[in-house]
Amino acid sequence: MKDQFIKMKKAGTTNPFSEKAVLFGVSEDLSAYTRKANSFDSLSAEEEKEIALRAKKGDKEAKKILVQSNLKLVLTVARKAIHVSKLPMIDLIQEGNLGLMVAVEKFNPELGYRFSTYATWWIKQAMFKAISEQSYCMKIPVYIQETLSKFSKVKAEMEKAYNCQVTNKDVAEKMNIEPDKIDTYLSAYTTTVSIEGSFDANNGSELSVADVVADEKTTVEENIEYEELKKEISSIVSTLKEREQAVIKMRFGLENFAKTTLEEIGKSFGVTKECIRQTEMRALNKLKNSLALACYAN
Repeated sequence: MKDQFIKMKKAGTTNPFSEKAVLFGVSEDLSAYTRKANSFDSLSAEEEKEIALRAKKGDKEAKKILVQSNLKLVLTVARKAIHVSKLPMIDLIQEGNLGLMVAVEKFNPELGYRFSTYATWWIKQAMFKAISEQSYCMKIPVYIQETLSKFSKVKAEMEKAYNCQVTNKDVAEKMNIEPDKIDTYLSAYTTTVSIEGSFDANNGSELSVADVVADEKTTVEENIEYEELKKEISSIVSTLKEREQAVIKMRFGLENFAKTTLEEIGKSFGVTKECIRQTEMRALNKLKNSLALACYAN
């Protein structure tokens, strides 16, 4: 094994992630940062498992090595994500590195799959969340971003294959998605209108945008109840194990997660669809028991 992994020398600081300007290239241009990221050696399966086991036990130097050896992975994902992003490349890399650090904290090497398989999901999640929150005046959910990214890819492939332009309806049918849903998603990218603006009505009078978009049915009480319900669901789900929490959030689209199939979740964790199904059932049973106990207590 390489000397740097055998020696595991401690850095000058007690926290290997404290010097973010060095690790994340904040003070460097993109080309210099890319060279630095590519200078770190990748780990073999045996090296990765040993380093990950030490990281799981809290070894900060091991965590640092695991991060540095996968900085190239973040660059690879960022190069693909930049095509659907209005954020600068360096911002995408920064967000991806934060996702990588989360993956290091949560990774369990004893489950048998490679760290890169597990980390890729967290890196993508961090990047697309940033794209959703920072690229537009209004927050666009991550699952819409991902759907439209796939839509653009499928449309380009179809036009290349048929050597002609294809309609949104054709692409939607190819993706097995309702055309109206695609049109709704695409409308999220239209030019924004100021709520202080105005326009001429059919009867010649002038109306403000605020008057038109106001929702008379919505009340403050309903909004408060909805927010409280989300907090209660989040509180109950937080009683589950980390992996069970992730599966439930991804399956039911809780928080910032998009609704995901068992097979897709299995791929992100590097396990079978059946394994994820069992995890989901186990988590749902725990939630039912928790609710039953809460009702009994009341």
